[in-house]
Amino acid sequence: MRIGRHSYAIDYGHLALITFIAALVFWYLLDARSVSLSVNNLLLVQPVAIFALAMYLFIVPQCFHKLEAREAAKPTSENDPFAVSLSTDRADVIRMAALGVSLGLMVFLLDVIGFDIAIFLFAAAAMAICGERRPLHLLFFSLAVTLVTIYGFRALISYPMHTTLL
Repeated sequence: MRIGRHSYAIDYGHLALITFIAALVFWYLLDARSVSLSVNNLLLVQPVAIFALAMYLFIVPQCFHKLEAREAAKPTSENDPFAVSLSTDRADVIRMAALGVSLGLMVFLLDVIGFDIAIFLFAAAAMAICGERRPLHLLFFSLAVTLVTIYGFRALISYPMHTTLL
């Protein structure tokens, strides 16, 4: 794309994806507001939607990359420095699969053993899978994540969470 004397490369895939996400967030916000304007209904939805739409406004300019005259003359088939590539190393794929399985187990175990123990075990497992080996760090960080999550949910949501210890 050319504007004046400057050439720009547009990342259409990224732009389309974030625009689609922003449109869904905006639709969800309007739908939630159409049901009820009470604080209980909009306590989490409205601030998160406004934050997501603000992030959209910050991300959109990153989809447009200004090209120098030399780069504009080059063919576009070269590697894009902003392109994200997933690792295909076997250990990384196993680690990603293990994180997915541990998340699935946490969701399954929320009602079985309680929210508090399931969140604690997931946080510890995720840290261990990602490489943390110090037992005290695993214990205390998982405990902190559990406490913040449980008491935060209780303060914000009137949903009766099944907990075993807390």
